[in-house]
Amino acid sequence: MSLSHLLDYYSLRARLYPSLLALFPGALAIFAWTGVGPHWESAIWTTFGTIGGTFLLAVLARNAGRAVEPDLWKSWGGPPTTEFLRHSGPANPLLRARWHKSMGKLLGVPFPSAEDEAADPGKADDIYQAAVRLLINKTRDTKKYPLVFKENITYGFCRNLLGLRWIGFSFALVGTLVCALAGLMPTASKSPAFMAWTLALTCMAFLLFWIFAVKPGLVRVPAVAYTERLLESSETLAGTRTVKPKKED
Repeated sequence: MSLSHLLDYYSLRARLYPSLLALFPGALAIFAWTGVGPHWESAIWTTFGTIGGTFLLAVLARNAGRAVEPDLWKSWGGPPTTEFLRHSGPANPLLRARWHKSMGKLLGVPFPSAEDEAADPGKADDIYQAAVRLLINKTRDTKKYPLVFKENITYGFCRNLLGLRWIGFSFALVGTLVCALAGLMPTASKSPAFMAWTLALTCMAFLLFWIFAVKPGLVRVPAVAYTERLLESSETLAGTRTVKPKKED
């Protein structure tokens, strides 16, 4: 049974793949001592998938990724979508004005002015987040909004990698040590010494990856890209909807 039959496109790429990257050095450590056996490997993987193992890995990756989001958003000043909708945010002012107009139509209420936002930033954020939640629900059609879907996968993949960072680091560290030990004790393992050392170097590359590449900055770039594609979709969705003008006090 292929992985595509066990998980949907998003879960496979954004959730399962990060988990497999985190666990891969562990498999290399086993190969260093037992040798590579394609038949039993296939049998183990088939059994693992049949009992729901692949789905479990996807769930664990999703949960780990979501667990790091609050700290990420706090360091960024809020969710990227909210951040880009704020008058004080980093978005291009002209684009932000267009998004405010289209998302105001979509939500059915006018967006806060700069003065309104400064006077009550909490209320303004509530409006932005409500509009974003509505927008996400209306852009779930991956054929109509392929760019939104593509950027969401990339964001989810990077976020989940960050969530699994310490697990990946631990497996890579242990894998490096175990493979190196197999290289030092070739008579005790079923793999040739050169193979064990090659696997040790591969695990070490993963270790460096988890240390130096998997950082909050890895998530920021796709988060911004996803935010921009999502907010841009509001103009298509808004269409000809109208919103009642805000009444003067």
